[in-house]
Amino acid sequence: MKIFLTLLFCITICFTASAQKKWKYKIKIFEHSGKRHRGFFYAAEDTQLILVKSNGDTSRLSAEKISRLYIHRRGIVAPFAIAGALAFFVLAVETPNALESAVLILVGIPIGVSLGLVTGELFANKRFYKKLEAKDFPLIKTDLQKYTELK
Repeated sequence: MKIFLTLLFCITICFTASAQKKWKYKIKIFEHSGKRHRGFFYAAEDTQLILVKSNGDTSRLSAEKISRLYIHRRGIVAPFAIAGALAFFVLAVETPNALESAVLILVGIPIGVSLGLVTGELFANKRFYKKLEAKDFPLIKTDLQKYTELK
């Protein structure tokens, strides 16, 4: 019993420590030349944006190069999709007829996932900026800083 509690305590600490490293907002940036950058939104300044790529590299992108940017919150769509699938799975388990259960599992779970994805996308906090120029960044800086890790 002591080993189980110790193992459970260690796993809890590991998950707590890794949860603090999670990024809240992902960003996709398009340059005027067509080059695309993806990563996690770290900081917004008057003349540049700083993002951290998934491999840990930091990129500084000048405001003159940026034409469009898309910001969205991470980790909100998947729980809705899982909840939609689980709702149909619970309905399938509760029905006494085996044929109805099979139909609910084969047809209902993909429908539940689809409905969960649509609902999750509706609740996802998204922000789009199109046709940007360098003079626009000081104006939108305060709005962009809501989505950065570095406030």
